[in-house]
Amino acid sequence: MDDQYILSTGDEVVISVWGELNLLYNLTVSEEGYIELPEEGGRIYTNGVTLKDLKTKVTQALSLIHESYIDAEHPSASKAFVDVKLGKIRKLLLYVVGEVRNPGAYTLSSGTATVVNLLHNAGGVKQSGSLREIRVRRADGRIDTLDLYDFFLRGTLDIRKSRLLSGDYVIVPLKQKAVTITGEIRRPLNYELIGNEGLKQLVGFAGGFTPDAYLMRSQLKRSVINRGEVFLDVNLDSLFADPTRNYPLVDHDELTILPNVQVRKSMVIVSGDGVTRPGTYEYTPGMTLKDLIEKAEGLREYAHLDRADLVRTQEDFSKKLTTFSLRDLYTQEKSGVFRFSGNTGKNFPLKEMDQVSIYSEFGMAGKDKSVTIEGHVKEPGQTLLAKNMSLFDLVFAKGGFQDPDFKNRTYLERAYIVRKVPGTIGQRLIPFNLGKVIDGDASASVPLEDEDVIRIFSNEQMTAKSQVSISGLVNKPGRFDLSENLTVEDLIVLAGGLRADAYKVEAVVVRAEGLGADADPALIEKSTARVPVEAGYALLPIEKRTPLKPFDRVTIRNLPGWEPLQTVTISGEVENAGDYSLVSRDERISNLIKRTGGFRKEAFPEGATLLRRRSVLSMTPGESPEVYGITLDLVEALENPGGEYDLILKDGDTIFIPSNPGTVEVRGAVRRPLILQHNASFKLQDYIDLSGGYLEGADKDNIAIFAANGAATKVKAGGWLFGRSSSSSVSPGSTIEVPFVGEATRLETVEVTGAVVKPALVQYIKGAKLGYYLNLCGGYAKNADIDKVVVHLLNGEILTKLNNAAFNPVVPAGSIIVVTAKSIGGSE
Repeated sequence: MDDQYILSTGDEVVISVWGELNLLYNLTVSEEGYIELPEEGGRIYTNGVTLKDLKTKVTQALSLIHESYIDAEHPSASKAFVDVKLGKIRKLLLYVVGEVRNPGAYTLSSGTATVVNLLHNAGGVKQSGSLREIRVRRADGRIDTLDLYDFFLRGTLDIRKSRLLSGDYVIVPLKQKAVTITGEIRRPLNYELIGNEGLKQLVGFAGGFTPDAYLMRSQLKRSVINRGEVFLDVNLDSLFADPTRNYPLVDHDELTILPNVQVRKSMVIVSGDGVTRPGTYEYTPGMTLKDLIEKAEGLREYAHLDRADLVRTQEDFSKKLTTFSLRDLYTQEKSGVFRFSGNTGKNFPLKEMDQVSIYSEFGMAGKDKSVTIEGHVKEPGQTLLAKNMSLFDLVFAKGGFQDPDFKNRTYLERAYIVRKVPGTIGQRLIPFNLGKVIDGDASASVPLEDEDVIRIFSNEQMTAKSQVSISGLVNKPGRFDLSENLTVEDLIVLAGGLRADAYKVEAVVVRAEGLGADADPALIEKSTARVPVEAGYALLPIEKRTPLKPFDRVTIRNLPGWEPLQTVTISGEVENAGDYSLVSRDERISNLIKRTGGFRKEAFPEGATLLRRRSVLSMTPGESPEVYGITLDLVEALENPGGEYDLILKDGDTIFIPSNPGTVEVRGAVRRPLILQHNASFKLQDYIDLSGGYLEGADKDNIAIFAANGAATKVKAGGWLFGRSSSSSVSPGSTIEVPFVGEATRLETVEVTGAVVKPALVQYIKGAKLGYYLNLCGGYAKNADIDKVVVHLLNGEILTKLNNAAFNPVVPAGSIIVVTAKSIGGSE
């Protein structure tokens, strides 16, 4: 514990004496603010005293009792020594208000109760809040002010001001002056200034200027009421030269430190492969070409002497190219050694920013040539194209085909050279027989050229993979590669095993006979085989397993007459919640409610929800079962048992009956989003008024109301929900969503209308298909024409069913699904 910790009522202090005398005291600070030492040690007042100061006081008190052991004046001469530590740490109730993300009351342990920790627990200070004038109102009325810049920028903090005691209030006010500094500054940010602080303090907070700063003129942008933006030039060089001056700043000032534009740079550049160390070098007055070459450690052995280039920056900063020869300046004594000829007339002087390019012989001839080999080889990558290198040489060196196992996995019939077409950006594909090249057949080899890319393939890449699929009562239905000797039993294991609801099952294998690249579709026949799946299917000997062939489709299902127990779950405000088995295939929700004993008095049937798992048979291979919600009108279902709102239950359904929430949430483009108490006499406008009314830009024509049961309604200002005289009202548990103009509330919903059990505006789910939304609205009504379902997209396009093709498209956000009703007299 920090020895600057300030003690208060309720703290437990542990005093230990060790050495030739051993004592241990556990003492608690009383409500009057003191501890009492045993053995007539007396009272020591501790309120407002730090642990460090308490140790001094305790040492002095104990030295009076045990003076032969403890010497308070000369501790090093003592025979026994005193330690004071904090024992049990109390909890403090603290408050934080003002410009923080989550104002309110917080409980912190006394050991960690500081302003910084409390602000952290409150979510931090808002952008609008002050970090430099944080006030701490103590229980005795005293107010301390903290500047957290001391902590964040310098790592220092007044411990006494920062420590909090029970009942303290931390108040974070609005910042009064925020200025921004950018450009050539070490820490460009937005800073808060207080009092008479000005530009010099701002630069100090930002860490000072970078070496590239230009101080003769900086630009200050200032916003002035009734005038707008004005721009001011500030000479920082003269300002910082006078220690008595400062430059006042106001709220929202933006200071830009401009970069230093260096007209001439004191450097020269030598580049190219003809020098040992190309690069940038310091320019010195009188420097010559020879001096620069010597700085670059001389010419390389393959330097090209016939031509070099000089690019000179003129007075007007235009560039001028001059070519020259190095033959009159250097002579080659022997291979790789160049010596200065002494011809000072050719050793011309350089100027600042000169750029000298010295080339190499091989560079002038096109540099090193290379080829690349990739694919099914042991050493893929780029390699130098040596003179007279053949395709065989490259394949032998990099392919690794001396390894017989590797060669057996290689596709030898064909490989390719990808070659650039000269003068174009196009490429040409040159095939060759890799097997013949490896065998040394000269007729199969192709001459290599610079930048050729050789691509070699494996047998696996060139062989189409056969697959099989599995669906039904397995945990992970999907498609799988057909490996050698794969059986039905193996496929079940690969699919995660049988599901919990799989009892006595069989595998139905659908097989297409006569498949092949040249197969006539008219001659392909399909056969179906039913294979019993034994309980120990995974351990069956190979001779008892059922082998699979390419493109077999396996469905795992229960044997006819064997059907798992169909169950549903109901929870919430019913008399007897729990799992129930369905008494028949067409049991409805009204009958289930009766079997539970009915609702409790707290029940809110208007908010009832039903979750249903999509049938595995409707899934595509690889998809996971998903649960979706179905909008219920439970009140209507109970009033009219057997009617269209009284849904037929399915295995795995989960029904939840909530209690009455008694609230309505308003969010979006209102002044104060709130959760309000429900009032039966209130209309939509009443709730919006209580939330402060609309913000500017609110889209009043696209307000959405989401009921507790998931049903959504879109309303416009002036509609029936707004009429204060209307008898209709917003139901408990509803959420009122007010969008901004252009926010397109419709994009988050899908409207289902027409011949469905319960037309509704439902929440959009990414990737959900047509069937999902139809199920959500209770499915087709009795008069629905299921061949005439139309999906109107937001962009104006229309999706419809074609002929007898399956029609279950993914429905984009904002779509309208219309289920057409059969005409009167139409067939059922």
